[in-house]
Amino acid sequence: MSSTLISNRLAIILLTLAIITTLSIPTKSYSQTENSASLPMYLEALKHYHNGNNAEAYKLFKQITINDKSNDAAYYYLANLQLKQRDLDGAITSVNKALETDPSNNWYKQLLASLYTFAGKNNKAIEIYNQIRESEPTRSEFYDGLIELYIQEKEYGKAREILDEIEQSVGINEATGLTRFNLLIFEGSQEEAYRYLEEFDKNYGTPRTATILGDYHAENQNNASALQYYIKALNMAPDYVPASFGLAEIYRIQGKYDLYFARMYPFMEDPNVDPFMKTGYMKQIMGNIRFVQTFLPQVDTMMQNMYKAHPRDSSVVYSYSLFLVQSDKSRQALEVLEQNLEFYPTSKEAHRQYLSLLYYLEMWDSLHQNSSKTLEIFPDNPDFLQFKAIAQLQNGNLQNSIATFHQILKHAQGDSTTIVNTLTTIGDLNYQAGNHKEAYKYYQKVIRKEPRHLPALNNYAYYISLEGKNLKKAYKMSKITIEAEPNNSTYLDTFAWILHLMGNNIEAKAVFKHAMLYGGKESADIMDHYAHVLYELKEYDLAFMYWSQADKLDPSKGIEQKVETLKANLPK
Repeated sequence: MSSTLISNRLAIILLTLAIITTLSIPTKSYSQTENSASLPMYLEALKHYHNGNNAEAYKLFKQITINDKSNDAAYYYLANLQLKQRDLDGAITSVNKALETDPSNNWYKQLLASLYTFAGKNNKAIEIYNQIRESEPTRSEFYDGLIELYIQEKEYGKAREILDEIEQSVGINEATGLTRFNLLIFEGSQEEAYRYLEEFDKNYGTPRTATILGDYHAENQNNASALQYYIKALNMAPDYVPASFGLAEIYRIQGKYDLYFARMYPFMEDPNVDPFMKTGYMKQIMGNIRFVQTFLPQVDTMMQNMYKAHPRDSSVVYSYSLFLVQSDKSRQALEVLEQNLEFYPTSKEAHRQYLSLLYYLEMWDSLHQNSSKTLEIFPDNPDFLQFKAIAQLQNGNLQNSIATFHQILKHAQGDSTTIVNTLTTIGDLNYQAGNHKEAYKYYQKVIRKEPRHLPALNNYAYYISLEGKNLKKAYKMSKITIEAEPNNSTYLDTFAWILHLMGNNIEAKAVFKHAMLYGGKESADIMDHYAHVLYELKEYDLAFMYWSQADKLDPSKGIEQKVETLKANLPK
């Protein structure tokens, strides 16, 4: 795994100079406006605005613009508030109102250009930025958004022209250097881009530029050069996380694991590092089974550090809880998910993760109690109803489980997959409850909706074959299943057993032999059926061998007693 696995998130970030100045102060103060009677309201509105009380600020600024339509400052602040509300059209209207009173105000123009950019009206934004540029060519902070727009429009020459002007005005710095670097990348000149950045780094190097070059060399497996750049970055800024991460990856590749973990522990522990980046990295680490098995205590520490740094981040919580389950620490995983539920009691995913773990751990009482509580928050949710129905079934409440599955049907309209699966389950449960006719009715409903629904076809075929009726119908349905999934041992068992009931034991034996290759030896039922066929074919030794294996898998089936009777009645 090279250091570039997450380098795009750590270092190679598109850095343009577009900074939206939504908090800039208008050059004209309210005290200069004609309607000073509303000054107290204006000052109150400003106080709410800067304290983050946006709703109250919006209400006051809106009233000011009604009372005094010439108040450009009020319109400006109102536009910023409308932008926060994602009311782009309203914000654009408000800024234009401000410009009617003060058409030379470049702060207003810059905001309007930014709004047009958000709205996807790049041509209008470019036009306004160029107006600012003509009026104040040395004030690049007003029109640096032009570079981003020209990049979006793939007018790279014009973007470079603006960049040249900015460098002439403010000089060369990290921002201008990385913007030029990215321009070359966008133009498809990657080699030239990195040559430029290497020259830039010699004279104007920063931790970021050195790290980008380190990532580049690491990606190309030039580990010695990558190491030099990472160390250079860390000499400038010892706590620079991207460089520390890159250096750690070099150490891992070189097999210097003590040095690797020494850097990865603080990386995972740093709350300022993007948690999504961490979980993505750990997912890749967990994919290396041998590495995890060799360094399980160290990986455990990395996971703990990540969780301690971001205990409220759900992606971290789910990643950590999965690791705990895989490490046979399921109870601890439950505690982590319970804590997450306390943070996010109205999150469907938080409840789903918790209930899923209870299901995995077969904690049926807890699953029933907690799914019932969850359904108080999300009434009639099919997923949570299903958890409840499964818990009821596992606790022996068969009729209650059937009733809950019926509830799922009511609330799964439009979800054909859920509907047919639920109908099939209701059929299975009715058969289990002894309501065979009711079970068949539901299988028929499934097949009408989805003629090739394999679980319903298989179960329906098997159950009617046990009654010795409609064997031809059972044969046809079962044949569809093995044609669709020729290596499914359950479907093969049904088909072979129907052949046996129809008297075709030789053909049944061939099908059972195939089933044995695909999981049949793991099922006591399948081996019991196979032994019956072999017994009918007078292959007694082989039949008794399979019966013996079936009995070991599931002694509760009474196979041993059946075999003793059959042996006693063997022909002399």
